[in-house]
Amino acid sequence: MTSELHERIECEALRRKLMPVEEAVRLVRNGDVLAVSGFTKAGEPKAFLPALARHLAGLGPDARITLYSGASLSEEVEGPLAPYIARRGPYMASSASRRLIHAGKMDYTDVHLSHFARGLMYGFYGDIDLAVVEVSRIRHDGSVVLSASVGVSAEALARARAVVLEVNTAIPDFTGVHDIVLPPAPPTIGWPVPVTGVRDRIGLPHVPLDPAKVVAVVHSRQPDFPVPFRADEAVCTHIADQVIAFLGECRDRFDWHHWVPPLQSGVGNIANAVIAGLARSPFKRLHFWTEVFQEGLLGLLADRDRFAGASAAALSLADTSPARVAALLAAARGDLLLRPMWMSNNPEVIARLHVVAMNTPLEVDIYGHVNSTHVEGSRIVNGLGGSGDFFRNAYLSIAHTPSVRTLRDGRTVSCVLPYVGHVDHTEHDIKCVVTEHGYATNFSIRSPRARARDIIDRCAHPHFRPLLQEYLAIAGEGDEPRLSPMDRLEGWWRQYDAACLAFPRAGATG
Repeated sequence: MTSELHERIECEALRRKLMPVEEAVRLVRNGDVLAVSGFTKAGEPKAFLPALARHLAGLGPDARITLYSGASLSEEVEGPLAPYIARRGPYMASSASRRLIHAGKMDYTDVHLSHFARGLMYGFYGDIDLAVVEVSRIRHDGSVVLSASVGVSAEALARARAVVLEVNTAIPDFTGVHDIVLPPAPPTIGWPVPVTGVRDRIGLPHVPLDPAKVVAVVHSRQPDFPVPFRADEAVCTHIADQVIAFLGECRDRFDWHHWVPPLQSGVGNIANAVIAGLARSPFKRLHFWTEVFQEGLLGLLADRDRFAGASAAALSLADTSPARVAALLAAARGDLLLRPMWMSNNPEVIARLHVVAMNTPLEVDIYGHVNSTHVEGSRIVNGLGGSGDFFRNAYLSIAHTPSVRTLRDGRTVSCVLPYVGHVDHTEHDIKCVVTEHGYATNFSIRSPRARARDIIDRCAHPHFRPLLQEYLAIAGEGDEPRLSPMDRLEGWWRQYDAACLAFPRAGATG
């Protein structure tokens, strides 16, 4: 045992349970249910899970497990394990898992993240055989300090029959960053979460744990895998400009001159561009109640006139080098809290704090319905994540997306459609649709047709705008009129397919 690892494991009883990861994975049996740490690539068991894939391969082609995590795991971790996962939830973004789901070889259930975390405690998903959780420190009494994410780590440690702790010495000690509270489960009556501000601490900085439940401790030296981030995409910058223009309108309309509501921002290039745009905006003293503290927030963190604090479930960064993460923690100490996802995505708190939610879907329709998960209505790309938790309960909900996307087959399709093939968020939950061309709001009492004209005229790409206007004109009667499904074979949809093929290449976006 190295001196650094010895220092990170303060509990002598758990030092004696340290073993090679190849030995620890043998504790997993065919058919076991595992709940693991990890949320948007942060804090996942980066030594145990790849070793587990090798172990299961040795058990034969029929070896399978059930895998639960907070949110997405990295492809480096989930990819090798995917062939041995029979059931997966509540969120995934792995291409390997996606192929198996589409082929009917992996059962996958997409769940609102706040619901899943509580459902785990309620016993909705059955018994947990093993929790595997990355930690940055094991305290003297066996309690643990988590690493760059919380997700469902605390629930997994509480519910599992047995526990494997992965102590990562390649990451900084996260002591003091977390705020851990478990959701109450029946018959205990739920209590109002006493949070009235982003920086309110209501729980513990560590997770209590009985050392007797721990069956193995393994050592990791692998930093989190970085999240790719392209900061200079022109379309993302234009979308960010439109989002900030909308927020500026709200500032004047709703008198935000001395107060800006807490912001939630999803992950990805557009979300990072919006945060970067806020650093150039007139807004000051911004605070964030969100799922992920991501790359774009680092620019705000350096400007104390703009950054007033953040609460998240994970750190998701493009540069995860230990020195950089340590510098971030030092700069944000006292202003950044990492919480379990049942708290970060808690509907009551989101509504109470008047959070402004901003997330990127795959597509929207002219009536304001939103698809965040399925291409062409049936092929899942990723889970719903927390977008539903935030969109449904937010003070303001903003769906921002490019107006068009270029597919692998070369076609460029409109991200503003007559109707989406899969509805994750109804028009009732969306206050503003944004593309690089503009934004359309849904504040006042107006008919769906009136909202549709706004979305077409302000958000759709000019190449598709006339076709969408024609659709609205010929769709017939009704509150949200649609052409007959048979028209897919001819008529308007044939014109749309031709327009996709004729889209000018210079105007396409990825």
